[in-house]
Amino acid sequence: MVQRAIAIDYGLRRTGIAIGDTESRMAAPFELFENLPDAALLEAIAGLVRREGIDIVVCGLPFNENGSLGPQAQRTEVFAAGLERRLQMPVVRVDERLTSHDAESRLAGHFTRKQKRKRVDAIAAARILQDYLDHLKPSPEAR
Repeated sequence: MVQRAIAIDYGLRRTGIAIGDTESRMAAPFELFENLPDAALLEAIAGLVRREGIDIVVCGLPFNENGSLGPQAQRTEVFAAGLERRLQMPVVRVDERLTSHDAESRLAGHFTRKQKRKRVDAIAAARILQDYLDHLKPSPEAR
C-alpha cells in the first residue's frame, strides 16, 4: 500500500516541508512556512496533512555532532510532541545533522543569499525525507 509522507525541517523563523511517498521513494521540496508562531504552524501542518492525505510525518532533529540534543533539538522535540498531539498520529524523528549545510551547498552559486534562504529549508526537509524513505524496508509487492 502506497503511503504519502511529509518531512519537516523545523526552525524558529522558517520551517521547510517536503513531500513524497513509499512507492516512488522520492522526496521533493513542497512548502515553506515563514514567521509563524508554533500554534499557527501546527495548524498549518495539520491542514496540509489533511489536504494531502498524509500517512507518515517525519521531523528532523538537529543533533549535535556528539549525538547530544542541543537547544534547537530540544525545541524541535517539543514541537514534534505537540504535532503528535495535534495530529493524533506518531511523528517519526530522524537525525538531520548537516542537512541544511548540504542544502546550502546544492544552491551555491545559483542564487543570492536571500533567494537561498527561501529555498534551503524545504530542500533540507527533502533530504530528511529522502533519508527516511531510503531506509525503509522493501514492500512485499516490490519483491
